[in-house]
Amino acid sequence: MSDTDPKDVLRRFFATLSTGDYDAIGEFFGDDSVWTVNHIEAGFPAGRGRDGIINDFLRPVRDGLFEAGDPKVEVVRMISEGNWVAAETIARGSLRNGNTYENYYAWVAEIDGDQVKFLKEYMDSAYAFEISKPTAGQAATDSHTAEQLRRIGHEA
Repeated sequence: MSDTDPKDVLRRFFATLSTGDYDAIGEFFGDDSVWTVNHIEAGFPAGRGRDGIINDFLRPVRDGLFEAGDPKVEVVRMISEGNWVAAETIARGSLRNGNTYENYYAWVAEIDGDQVKFLKEYMDSAYAFEISKPTAGQAATDSHTAEQLRRIGHEA
């Protein structure tokens, strides 16, 4: 691990996540990184490695559910011990179905140098699924996005 403060790395990650710049977000992950998210029925589906996290999880969620540039993540507080960081955040944004999203998150992250090695995301997934349901006639942006949204429990 480098001399980088793990909380600073996670703060930069959340700031970059808010931009929607997938290349920049991807720089926070390596080939062995894992991002898991709670799902009320399926447990903790995971994105593994930079490509899996970005292309099979994050891009489908952001592009498939949210208006361009959303959601934005506000960091409320962080605590850390060694290279592990716990964070409380709020994500807000406009959804493609016309609804406004505001959800509260708790995260546990293992930081290795300037990368996020492990990220576990807890949120009100029942709220997220309900508020982001597509409207009649609204389709996912493409078949890959639709497939990945269904994989994590969202209607597409």
